[in-house]
Amino acid sequence: MTWPFENNTNGIVKNLAKRNLKSEKRRNIMVIISVVLAAFLISLSGLAGVSLMQTEKKKVMDTYEATYVQVDETHIEELKQVPEFARVGEYYMYGEEVSTQGFKGFFAYTDKETLYMARSQMNLADGDLPEEKNEIVVSKEWLSKFFPDCHIGDSVTLDTESFSGEYTISGILDTTGQEKQNIYSFLISKEMLEQCTKYEPDGYFAYVHLNHVNQLDGELIKSYVQKIKEELQIPGVGFHDAYFRYIDGDISMENVLLLMAFAGIVLVGGCVVIQSIFRISIIDKIKSYGQLRTVGATKKQIMRIVKKEGHSLGWKGMSIGILLGLGVTLLLFPKGFSLSGYLLVIGCTVLICWTMICLSIRKPVKLATNISPVEAVRFTSLQKKIKNRAKRKKISPCSLGMLNFRRDWKKTVSIVFSLSLGGILLLAVSSLLLLQSPEKMARQHFKNGDYKIYIDSDREHIDLLKQGNPLNEELKQEVLGIDGVEDILVTRKSASYGATFGGITARGTCDMITNENKELLAQAVVEGSMPGDNSILLKDDYRDFDGKEKLGETIELSLGEKTIPVTISGFFDGEKTDFASGHGPIGVDGPMMFLSEELFQELIPDVTNFDYSWDIVCDPEKSEKVGKALENLVVSHTDIGLDTFEDKVDSYGYMDVAYGVMQVISWFIFLFGVINLINTTLSNQYSRRQENSVLRSIGLAPKQLAQMTVWEGMGYVVSSILLMLAIGLPITLLVWRKFSISAYAGRILPYEFPWLQMGVYVVVLVTVELILSVWTIRRQKKQSLIEQMRSME
Repeated sequence: MTWPFENNTNGIVKNLAKRNLKSEKRRNIMVIISVVLAAFLISLSGLAGVSLMQTEKKKVMDTYEATYVQVDETHIEELKQVPEFARVGEYYMYGEEVSTQGFKGFFAYTDKETLYMARSQMNLADGDLPEEKNEIVVSKEWLSKFFPDCHIGDSVTLDTESFSGEYTISGILDTTGQEKQNIYSFLISKEMLEQCTKYEPDGYFAYVHLNHVNQLDGELIKSYVQKIKEELQIPGVGFHDAYFRYIDGDISMENVLLLMAFAGIVLVGGCVVIQSIFRISIIDKIKSYGQLRTVGATKKQIMRIVKKEGHSLGWKGMSIGILLGLGVTLLLFPKGFSLSGYLLVIGCTVLICWTMICLSIRKPVKLATNISPVEAVRFTSLQKKIKNRAKRKKISPCSLGMLNFRRDWKKTVSIVFSLSLGGILLLAVSSLLLLQSPEKMARQHFKNGDYKIYIDSDREHIDLLKQGNPLNEELKQEVLGIDGVEDILVTRKSASYGATFGGITARGTCDMITNENKELLAQAVVEGSMPGDNSILLKDDYRDFDGKEKLGETIELSLGEKTIPVTISGFFDGEKTDFASGHGPIGVDGPMMFLSEELFQELIPDVTNFDYSWDIVCDPEKSEKVGKALENLVVSHTDIGLDTFEDKVDSYGYMDVAYGVMQVISWFIFLFGVINLINTTLSNQYSRRQENSVLRSIGLAPKQLAQMTVWEGMGYVVSSILLMLAIGLPITLLVWRKFSISAYAGRILPYEFPWLQMGVYVVVLVTVELILSVWTIRRQKKQSLIEQMRSME
């Protein structure tokens, strides 16, 4: 605001700021790069998080909320008449059958409604669903392997037990991950299904999607679905876990704190660098500010000049950084766009970066405004008092370099801190990468070898056990007959259960307490005690009963035949039961509860073989050969699957990606320090020209001057490494301990130092400093002594 009696100097201030910007190209570039880097890192992390949430939302919205099991066509028609259900679809799993061509076929029937609702699990890439008896939908992988020249409308031949003969391709199913397991999906028509010998009229699944589901909470949806189940007397119902995890999942406080910590690190790193750049710039031009004060410029006007420069550079850097973050996010997550989410992240990024800029220029502005015209002429960046010392030190290039390194402690601390910040993050992330490597994480599930054989069937588990467990003595002898197999260890004895509590019925897998796992299981109990003859041990994060189950309460339990009341005697930590882990990439068949052997016998008295999973112990030198033989064996048998160490490692591959991204972020933050170092080196090269020329005129050789420059640079390098280790190692050891306990069932693994990654960090640090030193030395050689001494006059 300009008062009526006051001169309007806005135009003058603006012009001075513009001219100053034009004269400080090096500083402008350094500041803009720093702001771009900060805006890019903050916006990219926020936009990536929003995109992942949006992608997850698209996977579960407008799909299905519940699945009714063991229904017949009458039930399906009744469900379609329920006005609250917007969509009802039917699905029938016929099961697996072995082909003489050396593969397993998984056959199922579905209608268009289910195909749409379960589109994230099965995707019809081309064609239509089969309608006639001789029509079939085949998987793309199977078609490319066995009939590469066939297309929609062509005929293919199958030779399984229930599906033998020629079939016309009506569609192609896009599936993933089946070729590796040698299992391929097929969709058959309803006409064909009803004529199959193993067809059971009450074996359908009914997928349902509710009207106005966005206006309902998870509890209301589940209670209504349960109510319909009871009214129509449907045997069971299951819920879409991914959907309820999404709608019930509040924003994790840990994730919020992690993002805040990351933004804080970027904020501090950016502030240190930008403040240092502006401080050096103002010190270099302090005489100019003194001259402005001489001709009448006020402190407020000087402050506005510096602020306009900072704000102008800040807006340019923020715009470029946000656009880069937006572009990279859209490239990585093309289906994750969310206008409201993106605008929120961009707004937060602008706020954080603007705060960073305002904090960065605060002290430099004070330095510029508080200088008087007389002080400006005599101003030196060395603010410490000169003390008389009696010590006599030998002057050498090393001692001169160290004196230069220590002469401006603010500049030195700024550079050392910004260089070590990225190193601290890199040390912590690289250490965690060694701790939670996919190989280590997978090995805790494969302690006895690289292979497991387990029950993998779409049939009811109780029927499978009563008709004859596929993990029998005959199969055991076949496995032991493979060259290289040394032993077979029974690691899990299991059955499928149905449990009812508080009007909610849940299904899952329960394991038997055996002599082999009893001691380990006791160590995993977090509340209560080990179960007796008529009690059970439940998983601590069990969600099927909506978290209402408490210690000592009673639930109705069935393993497929009789139902009895059992008491919850305790809860176990699922992360500490890696001895009974699930199979496949995500281990969905892991145990939800543990029962005693007596309770198993009481619930299913006519079954004696409860084997569910075998560990195959083999000669390490013949492991690959054994793996191929086991693959062929599993393909030739139904209702069993093969779990391998290699597949488990692949399932943990996301950890390599996650830690790799964090390492890249660490290197980006390290760039803050590099920018600060480059700017300081360039500034020193300019401001010390006269000083260095005086030293040369009294006998300092060019080689000694070069050594002095190198020693000063090595001071920054060594100090940065020492600070990184002093701060980074204690932090890393604490994080290592916490993550080790979480990932390895309470065990604390010995710390491993990431020599490779930190070696690269040191090499890059030394290389950058040497490059800058060589550049400085060459610049000094270009001018004669007289020219350098006159350049400061």
